[in-house]
Amino acid sequence: MSLKSNYRDGDSFTKRSKKEGYRSRASYKLKEILDKHINISQGQSVLDLGCYPGGWSQIASQKVGKKGKIASIDVKLMQPLNGCFFIQKRIEDLKARDFEDIKEFLPFNLVLSDMAPNISGIKDRDDAFMIELVEKVLHLVDTLLAPDGNAIIKVFQGESLDYTVSALKNRFNTVKVFKPKASRVNSSETYIIGKERKLK
Repeated sequence: MSLKSNYRDGDSFTKRSKKEGYRSRASYKLKEILDKHINISQGQSVLDLGCYPGGWSQIASQKVGKKGKIASIDVKLMQPLNGCFFIQKRIEDLKARDFEDIKEFLPFNLVLSDMAPNISGIKDRDDAFMIELVEKVLHLVDTLLAPDGNAIIKVFQGESLDYTVSALKNRFNTVKVFKPKASRVNSSETYIIGKERKLK
């Protein structure tokens, strides 16, 4: 998929992303979430799971600045971004050694997931696939997120939302459900925000 294909929809956020140099309309979803719910500072580090084409990594990089670092993960090759360390892998194949070159930035202050499985249109099946994907994200949250760190995970309305809310309540002091303005009106996607990872 070329970067140009991300702008095929004619709505205002898609046009705005092209004009302002963002790689997808999804950039505005993360920007709104961070502005309203998560305080991320200069010099911090972020793990961006399913980063392609890089819209979320762009926003995260702006937030952490030159002294911070974004680890961007995807099976699709992402074009380089300043401040981003890209790993071309499936998230379930990630190992600690993959982060050896940026070990000074570990553990991460924020874990992001804007991923979704391929949709079949069969609700029960799609929910099961999304929950399976969320479980993989949660494994990385458990192993790579700093104490008091935060997480943002995309889910669908339905079973995957309920499952993720419950899972994050076990891990974070505060959990919120939020749908950004840049999400399409007819989309069932929503975002679960976990704030301040609980100390074990």
